[in-house]
Amino acid sequence: MTTPATPQWLQRAQALHDELATLCTDLTDLTVEERLTALAHLDHTINALLGQTIREAATDARTHGWSLRRIGTHLGRSHEQIRLLTTPEPLTDTETPPSEPSPL
Repeated sequence: MTTPATPQWLQRAQALHDELATLCTDLTDLTVEERLTALAHLDHTINALLGQTIREAATDARTHGWSLRRIGTHLGRSHEQIRLLTTPEPLTDTETPPSEPSPL
């Protein structure tokens, strides 16, 4: 599938790729422990940012009436993965919902 991206977007994506490639090459000068730690941090940071951005875009597409399958096609994921991605996460035990104002 072709990407309907603008030339500016493609240039920025390529520049980001090049910068990350340089960063990864620079990491080879570190000790093994430092390199693995840096790569783990980089992996976590990129995946967290990208994951949140994908979730927001998929949720936005749902609010605009896109089907799960249509979103999945564009993201290269199954409709079930998109359903899970766009389903609000339940509150954890440590989180409490906002309290209702007192009627008094």
